[in-house]
Amino acid sequence: MMRISPLLVAVFSIGCVEGAIPAPGSAQLEVPEDISLPWAIGYNKAHDNVGTVLMTDMFVYDTDEDLPLEHIEVEVVVNGGGTYVIPAEAVQLVGYPEASVDPTNPDAIRDACIDDDGNFKSDPEWCAWYWDTETGQYYQIGGQYISTSSNYSPNYFVGKTDNRGILNMYLYVDWFSAKGEELTGGDDEDAEIQYAFSATQIGASIGVDSGAFSIRPLNAGE
Repeated sequence: MMRISPLLVAVFSIGCVEGAIPAPGSAQLEVPEDISLPWAIGYNKAHDNVGTVLMTDMFVYDTDEDLPLEHIEVEVVVNGGGTYVIPAEAVQLVGYPEASVDPTNPDAIRDACIDDDGNFKSDPEWCAWYWDTETGQYYQIGGQYISTSSNYSPNYFVGKTDNRGILNMYLYVDWFSAKGEELTGGDDEDAEIQYAFSATQIGASIGVDSGAFSIRPLNAGE
């Protein structure tokens, strides 16, 4: 699922996970396929509380028994800035009232949720919510995982698989590395700029096996 919305940056503890166990030698890790994500320069300012949230999962199973493995510790690292990992349990469904601006309009969100000094504000309350463009639902990050006073950007996470062998988590995409390419036609004053963005790689490991996938940004309209 994809969400374009205001965001409070997630904060969570890292390190060993209670109840997690090391993977046996016969374990194998499956990671998501590469994700292609429509992107535009209007989303790309760091820590601007506008971005995209992706729900992802990883699967661990025993190759000898062909069965899922539960409670296996999985380490996740984002290679490159701008994408952050959020535990699935931190994301909570929010009911009414609805936001008073179009939740798909980043400029409207900024105008409503940034004070005169350019700082993010959580009043009105919906400024801290996500809008899910697929289901039309609002979501928020649980209280112990959010920080309103810093730009903490967690790119490392350790979790464990459930009884289905699955580790659920979210990836918040705040920005990508971008470069401007001047289009031909027109003089310097009239030339338009088209932005290209670099992919971000997410790596995961269970000790005996590892994998990686990328989030590949596409210019809007491609």
